[in-house]
Amino acid sequence: MTFYVFRRVIALVPIFLGITLVTFALMQLAPGDATQVYIDPKVGTLDPEVARAVRAKWGLDAPLHVQYARFLANLGQGELGESIRTQQDVLRAVTERLPATARLALAAMVVSAIIGITAGVFSATHRGSLGDLLGMVGALFGISVPVFWLGLMLIWLVGVKLPILPPSGYGQGELRFLVLPGLTLGLALAGVVARVTRSAVLEVVTADYVRTARAKGVAERRVITRHALRNALLPVITILGVEIGGLMSGAVITETVFGWPGIGRLLVDAINQRDLPVVQGCVLLFAATFVLINLVVDLTYGLLDPRIRYA
Repeated sequence: MTFYVFRRVIALVPIFLGITLVTFALMQLAPGDATQVYIDPKVGTLDPEVARAVRAKWGLDAPLHVQYARFLANLGQGELGESIRTQQDVLRAVTERLPATARLALAAMVVSAIIGITAGVFSATHRGSLGDLLGMVGALFGISVPVFWLGLMLIWLVGVKLPILPPSGYGQGELRFLVLPGLTLGLALAGVVARVTRSAVLEVVTADYVRTARAKGVAERRVITRHALRNALLPVITILGVEIGGLMSGAVITETVFGWPGIGRLLVDAINQRDLPVVQGCVLLFAATFVLINLVVDLTYGLLDPRIRYA
């Protein structure tokens, strides 16, 4: 397994290089200029001399390949540079926002796992019933509805019409601020988990070991939870790992809708202001999180299924 992990880590190097190159190219193709953050709104323009000085200070007047090479050199030393807008260290800016995004992501994963697995198992064990139909329609709704629309509807219903929870904001130690954004992001993923769980459980409930357990008189609930569900978890864990990408993209939208001060909102602000160092830092963190979680998911297979061996 050690050699397998080593190979996977080495394979991440070209992936990260490709991500940095694509991000850098897209930011260069975007309209506008990073110097626009220095424009006085009352004046509406920036003095050409000041603009040249700003570009020289941040190395924006250098050829593109030189700018990219400098970024890679700094990255190799563990530095992501400074924000053009705030002059704050990018690594510090990103890590300061990391706890808020981690709380949101954890809440969404818990919501999606609980609702998705429960709905999937119920639909599989009541196949063809009205409950099965309603469960799969609800799953399809969760998959199809845009995250921003779902968030706005929850804000309108729970935060305005029925002021049960705060519609936006953030407070450490206050779980009520986390409920709406966590529910919004979690429901968007729960539909996928529910459909995968239903399919996986339906495949294993007809297996010989399940029929044997039933023939021995084992209670149906124990048959499902102890025998069927455990062997159906592999595809569910796979989809949870794959959906980390959707969770990250959804977090960007969710944090913007709910005013959640996480990395997603920082990324949106940096893109709007052409703050390339911050954009690169946020994207790299998202990419690292995605690939590392997928590696953990791969290693988890061996714990759930002893037949799996790593070469």
